[in-house]
Amino acid sequence: MNGFLFIDKPKGLTSFDLVREVRKISGERKVGHSGTLDPLATGLMILALGEGTKLLEFLIGHGKEYEVSAHFGYVSDTYDAEGELVKVDTDKIVDEYLIEDVIKEKFIGKINQVPPKYSALKINGKKAYELAREGKDVEMKSREVAVEEFSLLEYSWPIVKFKIRCSSGTYIRSLVHDLGNELICGGYVEELRRNSVGEFSLEESVKLESLGNNFEQSLVSVDQVADKFPMYKLSVEDYEGLRDGKTLVGKKLEQKAPVMAFYEGKLVGILEEVGGGVKYKKVIHS
Repeated sequence: MNGFLFIDKPKGLTSFDLVREVRKISGERKVGHSGTLDPLATGLMILALGEGTKLLEFLIGHGKEYEVSAHFGYVSDTYDAEGELVKVDTDKIVDEYLIEDVIKEKFIGKINQVPPKYSALKINGKKAYELAREGKDVEMKSREVAVEEFSLLEYSWPIVKFKIRCSSGTYIRSLVHDLGNELICGGYVEELRRNSVGEFSLEESVKLESLGNNFEQSLVSVDQVADKFPMYKLSVEDYEGLRDGKTLVGKKLEQKAPVMAFYEGKLVGILEEVGGGVKYKKVIHS
């Protein structure tokens, strides 16, 4: 079974839980995803099945959009509602204009952030959250991320809702935690929802509970997803040459990688330039 599923992940499931459920429903063992969501978070997850998994590397690294509800006055060791909460200043009230000013000054553009120690980032081959749960000292290194939009949607202190558009690898939990520190009152993520990944929107998604009865209708073809990328239409000669393992000598790719090779309207491979020609980087049997 080949294709993609755009699923609205429910709260409480890990990303692997979702993969396991899709394997169970579909009977397909080869299932992967394009980026994790915390158990507390809901929203768009892109899962690939069968030959679709060959495209996953090209879906990782795209920008994302979130809606997040931040709760101020406390900090959390996990930076979200699932962690241990410690009161900082529940009496302080920060008006929405000051919040917007601090965001504009500190949190827009390229910024440095430290990921939460309760995250899936690996330290010496082991996930940071596993080390943290073992009580080991976890030192997370700062890294650069890009925040395109960090706008206030709803204000009802101490709960404030934001829309955030950011680069891949940005931790929304760290943004909220750091904003709480800047406001000198603490803050953590109470709710988080992912609206989009690159060009793919939550509006295209289906609920997990509806998959059992509508699996075939919910499956998006490999061709449809590949169509979002630069395309190279193969001639009969090109197709037959590549199929036989040859390099198309003298050919060039004018588009930015990845370039999807289509023949008679079907995705047949992903191309790359090598030594004065073009060949398959990956063959797709869709």
